[in-house]
Amino acid sequence: MGSEAFQRAAGEVPKRVHFIGVCGTGMGALALLFREMGAGVSGSDVQTYPPMGDLLRGAGIEIRLGYRPENVAGNLDYVVVGNAVSKNNPEVEEVLRRGLAYGSFPETLARFFLAMREPVVVVGTHGKTTSTALLAWVLEAAGHAPGFLVGGEPKNFPSSSRFGTGPYFVVEGDEYDSAFFDKGPKFLHYRPRFSLFTSLEYDHADIYPDVDSLRTQFRRFVQGITPEGLLLVCSQYPTAVEIAREASCTVETYGYGQESDWRGVLRKNDPDGLTIEVSFLRSFVGSFSSHLSGGHNGLNILGCIALLSRLGVQIEQIRRGLYGFLGVRRRQEILGEVDGVLLVDDFAHHPTAVRETIRSMARRFPGRRILAIYEPRTHTSRKSVFQKEYVEAFQEANLAVCARIFRAETVPEEDRFRPDLWEKQMRERGKEAYYLKEMGDLERFLVQSARPGDLVLFMSSGDFEGVPGRVLRELGHRGQ
Repeated sequence: MGSEAFQRAAGEVPKRVHFIGVCGTGMGALALLFREMGAGVSGSDVQTYPPMGDLLRGAGIEIRLGYRPENVAGNLDYVVVGNAVSKNNPEVEEVLRRGLAYGSFPETLARFFLAMREPVVVVGTHGKTTSTALLAWVLEAAGHAPGFLVGGEPKNFPSSSRFGTGPYFVVEGDEYDSAFFDKGPKFLHYRPRFSLFTSLEYDHADIYPDVDSLRTQFRRFVQGITPEGLLLVCSQYPTAVEIAREASCTVETYGYGQESDWRGVLRKNDPDGLTIEVSFLRSFVGSFSSHLSGGHNGLNILGCIALLSRLGVQIEQIRRGLYGFLGVRRRQEILGEVDGVLLVDDFAHHPTAVRETIRSMARRFPGRRILAIYEPRTHTSRKSVFQKEYVEAFQEANLAVCARIFRAETVPEEDRFRPDLWEKQMRERGKEAYYLKEMGDLERFLVQSARPGDLVLFMSSGDFEGVPGRVLRELGHRGQ
């Protein structure tokens, strides 16, 4: 369905849209979708940062720094309110005073982009971004022209979102809350026909007081899948399978175990990528290769193969699309190698993701000394909920460093993660570990300590205030 036909089918389509908090990954991607539809788009945020700021400006979207009432002046048809924005935000107050139409990010996406499509929604604690990007790319390579919105930068596309003209719209379904006026998770707005459920572990401690409250929301999600739909769930996570069985649609499992409907066997997993053999109900489907590596990516790939085959994509098309998939930025992304030191950037922040990323790097680059550098930045990682788990997560690193807690003052001291205790417990296990409170100290430490043959792995949901790039440059100067 083309853009004009979609607009006629969807009904009212705003011509002038403003985004409060436009530079977030999801908000920026949605702003780009509206711009693609021909809408006039503006946005405001407390700061602009790459890549989203550059992408928005490149699309002709005006970004205004700071939140002010005059930013929502003029002839606006609709306002999108980000979930980091409170009710007393000056722009929100002006929206309410003027009686402007407004909505949350997921509500707006569902209303204007998913209503006339077949939503394919990826949910789970781990692997959402990679799996969403992979599904979108293979569908694109197979000629299905999907719409998509990815919570990251897929390397195969120039943008993290696209309207598309085919029947499918692939969405990364986030369990985080929607807005100050809608505290439910984003994924409840999407009402998918097809879904991939990658994993389930406790996360988002600022929203969910315990794991049961998180499970409740995933139950609501799977129960909302249309009865004629399909849910693929990873059998490596028994709780996810248990919840998936409550869906009224068809449910199929995937994983490495023989009990899985879709079973994968890793035949290769090295620096060049992985090869996985896939069977369905013990009947051989085929062998597939990817430039991605790591057992966790093997599961992401397996789930996507299963779902794509159910969407009608031919096996050979899946095989070609998978081999051409370049991945997502900040997922085991190589920043460069200078003076014999390899620098890698990754988005890992949950203890399981940290452990699996370190393990993947060790297998992908055998023989290298791994320096694992971590920044507690997310709401959950700043709290003490995973204090013990973070000690376990770094055991396969040769040297581990914890940077300062991002905005530590926002967490009560008694509930706060303790990097000093983490350092002590790591050393009690015989690991070389350091807690460095200042980013300048971290930068100097790495430049002085890294030696040829090392792999420096940066893990954070942020950017360490630019430390990786500066370390890369300083190592280059050192080599000269």
